[in-house]
Amino acid sequence: METYAQLKQNLKKLKLTCMYENIEQRHQEAIQGKMKYSDWLLLLTQDEIDRKNNMKIESLIKRSKIGKYNSILEFDFDFNPKINRQQILNFTSCDFIARNENIIITGPTGVGKTFIAKSLGIEACRRDMTALFTRTAQMLDDICFGYADGTLKLKLKSYIKPKLLILDDWGLQAFNDKSLAILNEIISERYENGSIIITSNRPFKSWNELFNEQVIASALLDRLFNKTHKIIIDGKSYRRSL
Repeated sequence: METYAQLKQNLKKLKLTCMYENIEQRHQEAIQGKMKYSDWLLLLTQDEIDRKNNMKIESLIKRSKIGKYNSILEFDFDFNPKINRQQILNFTSCDFIARNENIIITGPTGVGKTFIAKSLGIEACRRDMTALFTRTAQMLDDICFGYADGTLKLKLKSYIKPKLLILDDWGLQAFNDKSLAILNEIISERYENGSIIITSNRPFKSWNELFNEQVIASALLDRLFNKTHKIIIDGKSYRRSL
């Protein structure tokens, strides 16, 4: 018993919290199941690995600023049969991120664009990928402040670095020249180095109208649309039916 007590103390000192908390339960299971020592140790160490993995995922989700979210499995696909259920579910593998592909979701208010975007962001975090959620206007304002306080490079980096950047509510109003320059920098730097998910109420055919400078805008949209999955959701508002 002294050895057993010392073992628990060693686990506590080594900060192997889950092993420390589970050792008695696993010990009883080992006795009842007549486990080999190596099998018992494997089970115990797996508990610790699972705990640390869960903590890492929780940290990634917190840093993603996704906030309140739901699993994609909670999405009511039956409400809008026009949505390609299998296509959305396929995105949860996050293979599109590994291939540096983008997803753009357009449609009227309340059809589930942000729900889907956030859910895919959570799936990315669960697969040990960094993600960042932001309203498009909020990102632009944040970076613009960087011109004034000398943090421009740091702020640009914070939106360029994540493997997945989610820009919600793209194009609620036209982008001025400074916003265009910022978006061009973000999209150019992320090109072939990360993925973007965009949600927008504005149909694709009117995106050119968002920019005054068509030469830069054309280059920006060309990069953005290259290797992009376009999802158009039509139909009534899910939120208004609740």
